[in-house]
Amino acid sequence: MYKKILCAAVALTMCLCAAGCSDKDNSSVVSSSQADSSSAAETTVTTAALESSSQAETTTESSSQPEPTEDEADITPAMWKVEGEKGNTVYFLGSMHALDDSCYPLPNEITDAYNASDSLAVECDIYAYMGDFDSQMELAESMIYQDGTTIADHIDADLYESAKQILIDEGLYFPLYDMYNVTMWSSLIESAMMMNAGLDSTKGLDMQMLTTAHEENKDIIEIESAEFQNELLYTQPDEFNEFMLESYVYYYEDQCEELKKSFELWKAGDMKEYIETEDEFDDIEIEISDELQAMIDNYNKQLLDDRNAGMIEKAKDMIDGGQNVFYVVGAAHFYGETGILKGLEDAGYTVEEIQYD
Repeated sequence: MYKKILCAAVALTMCLCAAGCSDKDNSSVVSSSQADSSSAAETTVTTAALESSSQAETTTESSSQPEPTEDEADITPAMWKVEGEKGNTVYFLGSMHALDDSCYPLPNEITDAYNASDSLAVECDIYAYMGDFDSQMELAESMIYQDGTTIADHIDADLYESAKQILIDEGLYFPLYDMYNVTMWSSLIESAMMMNAGLDSTKGLDMQMLTTAHEENKDIIEIESAEFQNELLYTQPDEFNEFMLESYVYYYEDQCEELKKSFELWKAGDMKEYIETEDEFDDIEIEISDELQAMIDNYNKQLLDDRNAGMIEKAKDMIDGGQNVFYVVGAAHFYGETGILKGLEDAGYTVEEIQYD
């Protein structure tokens, strides 16, 4: 169970895409997997929001398709399709929200399915969200302590120093970040993990496809919204948020290795067993009370089970609606007893896995 908790946090870094962290641009960091006043803090909030908006412009500019190589990428991420009764097709692709240049150009099977679709369906339109200054201002307020305190006032001193050292080692630490709250520090550590794994959120599948869709004026369907994801991630109890940061920091090397492993499995289209496995690390030392365990269980339910239910309903609407849609959400949402695949099959739809040549 514990491995599932820890790795879900990282693999689901790739599963929540609400305001992507750029591991190339250190001027500001906005959460990719976590989100959503006192007058004394007004200047701080405004500064962070301006930095966040500046990053949004930089990220949007840098999120164009990577330079194409001579051949398509040798990757085969899991992809499925469902034929609707009105003659339409909905294509489903499980994504990771941070990739590298080796994944591009995308295989023909993916680009052909995208081109055959009238609409692109994603968790949220992060391309548009990151260019919305007002939304970035609101996000900034949720990231920063509004009472003049810093992160060091809210967590154990050893945890703070250990987290800070990771950021320093990865070239990601700036004194401004001490104003960020615990949830945001988890996002900073996630950015460090992505850098360690050689992954880049601006090359994430969702961002790349959204960039193309916006350039082509293709219809974009938001299955959720950035605001919904931000509210989920930035409204968890303090005890849970500190636990997540401890998990990231004290098992940082394990987390980085798991992220690398999940990336390789994603490229091979072989994530099912990995995501559904509930193995445990052998050296877990973080004490988990019954109350904290209840928080963890509730978070996992909100993060996967509850969201999966909504994604299944949206998928059914698209299949029955008669439109060709390319439907892209985090890979973890497709598997398991509450996953999209089983949900569609239980509803009577025939889900066909697409094979690569």
